[in-house]
Amino acid sequence: PFGSGKDSRQFSTRPKARNATTMGSDNGKKEKEDAKTPLLRKMKADGMPEMTDDEKSGFMANFFPVVFFLVTLAIGTGIAYAVLIYGATALYEKNIKAVEEAQTHWLYLALVVFGRMIVFVNLYPAMVWKARIMKTKSGNLRSNPFIYRMAGENAAKNVILFDAEGDIGGYNRANRSIHHMVENFGAFVAGIYLTGVVFPFPVFVLVCMFAVGRVLHQVGYTTGYGGHGFGFMITMLADNTMQGLALIVALKCLKAF
Repeated sequence: PFGSGKDSRQFSTRPKARNATTMGSDNGKKEKEDAKTPLLRKMKADGMPEMTDDEKSGFMANFFPVVFFLVTLAIGTGIAYAVLIYGATALYEKNIKAVEEAQTHWLYLALVVFGRMIVFVNLYPAMVWKARIMKTKSGNLRSNPFIYRMAGENAAKNVILFDAEGDIGGYNRANRSIHHMVENFGAFVAGIYLTGVVFPFPVFVLVCMFAVGRVLHQVGYTTGYGGHGFGFMITMLADNTMQGLALIVALKCLKAF
């Protein structure tokens, strides 16, 4: 039933049928190796990209997680410090003094620790292990949070992935955006009240940024992998600034500056 016709080129289990043209767009045009290409040309028989040892142990796997973990908080803290200095400083200092007197600054430090944990547990599989099985230009393949394989007698060795094409692909990635939000927003939600009692208006602005970023992330993701990037950057900036504000409160109460 899969031996001929247009459908056979898309669904045949023969390795030779797995190429960028048949796995690409519906119009049959040759795909470029860009962010919207589901799979690259050099594929293994199971449908996954061929990876060299150098690719598996490159910058993304070894250094980028550490850089991302530290630099993002540093940027957020820098923005938070600017808010303290150039915003309603007298009000913020008064609110921080109340936190210090109540000895609740440890909660603010706990928020930062919890937030960094969330960053790590998301980065570890995404940056360390994904870099060992997918290329940075693997396109829509990178939207898969899991790689499945059939089990049992006579099971095919092909991997099982999200359907990345057309309306179904857009639907899958829109739902993946929801999962991504749930994976990341714990510390941000906790910080809305905790940090908001010290920096009320800045936290309102951060919530607006986060909301806009999540909408852009989801809508952009439906266009293909990479389309979510701008929304991702907005939400990450809001999240890390929220944690930066919490760190500023804790450091001020601990007389660090």
